[in-house]
Amino acid sequence: MNNYQNHPLSGAVDLDSAMTKMWAFYKKYFLGLYIISVMMSLLTRILSSRIDLSSFYSMDTTDYDEVFKMMKGMIVPYSLIVVISIVFGVLLHAWVLERPLGEENTIQKVLKSSLVVLVPFLIVVIVFAIVGSMLTSIGILLLILPGVFAMLYIVTVALFALPVMLTESRNPVQVISRSFSLAHSNFWPNLAWVVVVSLIIVVISLAVSGLVMLPFTGTFIKALGDPDNAAKMLEMTKNPLYIGLSALATSLVTPVFPILAFLLYFRNSEGMQAVKVTPEEENRVKVEDLYPRMPENK
Repeated sequence: MNNYQNHPLSGAVDLDSAMTKMWAFYKKYFLGLYIISVMMSLLTRILSSRIDLSSFYSMDTTDYDEVFKMMKGMIVPYSLIVVISIVFGVLLHAWVLERPLGEENTIQKVLKSSLVVLVPFLIVVIVFAIVGSMLTSIGILLLILPGVFAMLYIVTVALFALPVMLTESRNPVQVISRSFSLAHSNFWPNLAWVVVVSLIIVVISLAVSGLVMLPFTGTFIKALGDPDNAAKMLEMTKNPLYIGLSALATSLVTPVFPILAFLLYFRNSEGMQAVKVTPEEENRVKVEDLYPRMPENK
């Protein structure tokens, strides 16, 4: 790998060392990761608040024309949310990779590398989304547990995509192939890391969401007690205070998966053949190469 052998996220051999490295990295580079995460969360939540979901409660669901018309109107805002999530997701991964190197013009380098991989990564996302949807649907049709396993499986493989794309190749076919190869090199430990980190994120998210909901407890309890008041719950999500607090809260855990992605990538790419960029200095002909080597004196 090009210049990342000494990256602070490389060298994790087990879950304990991985969690230690993750926490140390999170603390040291928290500010930059948090700013990017807050920007992404604010933009997506503002767009989400403009989608009128409360009209579903007053809509005649048997009127398919009306339902289709409403769903058609949601295509643009939901597409923007997906695009924003992908763009800032790429930025987060690029920041995790480049920030610890301490090179000059880090921000410019992060932006450049993010823009270069954006379109190829979008293709990879579409492929993984289609494959993941198919596997999860088949698993759910069989039983619930196979569906959950299929979802975790595709998430584990997809986590390698951006690290591979930022360090090795921008070819979508090579990225997908390499992601599967890396994921399967230590599959069960990789899956275990993803499951453990996911559970930690869920627990923290629930706790933080509970704190965010405190100023709106009355509205929340009314919505739970009377389903007819569920529309009030949706109106609460449009409250600027709720948008701001929830964005600040959820951004605390947003950087965790990009950090995990590089922990997994560096761990599984060690000892495997990777794309290597050879400096020009190594290709230059030296003077001593022009003469035959003299036998060593014994």
